[in-house]
Amino acid sequence: MEHFKYSYKTEISDNILVNIYNSGYQKCEANHSMGPLVKKNYLIHHVVSGKGTYTVNEKTYNISKGDTFIIYPNTVVSYCADQSDPWEYYWVGFGGVDVKMLIDKTDFSKENCVIHTNREDDLKETLLNIYNASGSEFFRHIKMIGYLYQFLSILIEESKNTVEEIDISQTYIKKAIDFISENYNKPINITDIASYIGISRSHLYKIFTKQLSVSPKNYLDNFRIMQAKELLERTNYTINEVASMVGYDDQLHFSKAFKKNTTKSPRQYKNEIISRKN
Repeated sequence: MEHFKYSYKTEISDNILVNIYNSGYQKCEANHSMGPLVKKNYLIHHVVSGKGTYTVNEKTYNISKGDTFIIYPNTVVSYCADQSDPWEYYWVGFGGVDVKMLIDKTDFSKENCVIHTNREDDLKETLLNIYNASGSEFFRHIKMIGYLYQFLSILIEESKNTVEEIDISQTYIKKAIDFISENYNKPINITDIASYIGISRSHLYKIFTKQLSVSPKNYLDNFRIMQAKELLERTNYTINEVASMVGYDDQLHFSKAFKKNTTKSPRQYKNEIISRKN
């Protein structure tokens, strides 16, 4: 029996409301297993043939063709292909501020991590579209996200969950992200963000770490470095000019933050871009 695996991992940072981190599909060998492992973001698998098991929170699900299972962030899980009829599945890994709200509108929950719909062919096709759209160009990433919304819309359409809940923390996070995206080039700090929203620093920290698994400071730093990388790649501005344009008054502070995020100094990053173009 032929076994295969096709996958793609993106390097684009999370600076939009939904972000895809990886996608692919695989025909597994007998007893092929994953875990125990923990993912930082959401990961959904859709099984198109065969069987396997999925274990989470000391509960084991028997999964077969047409089933779709979710891995929640920061949750220990393991899964294994059947010995006699190993599964083939398609997957997508994603995160972002909108994700929890979208997942909550499906039939998934931490108590029910496996669902079955009558749209298995549509789910397969949409996940394949996500993978086929993959690539390093930013437009491809946006195209992948479009297909991800389509995938989630199918799960929501098929959901029996009709309860509409308003989570105020989602509103706070969206306001914070909007404020960051509009003011990251200024010397703003976490106190400024919390004051704009009208909540305390500790409350802001709590909802960011709960919803996004990242602190507000790290999100702000990551956003600034994302913009800095774009400027270094696409313009001829000096390192000092780029630092100022993304909200750092001190070039040394900028260089330390940049290296922490990318493992390279701004100068090394710029030189690599130049060498690739030559």
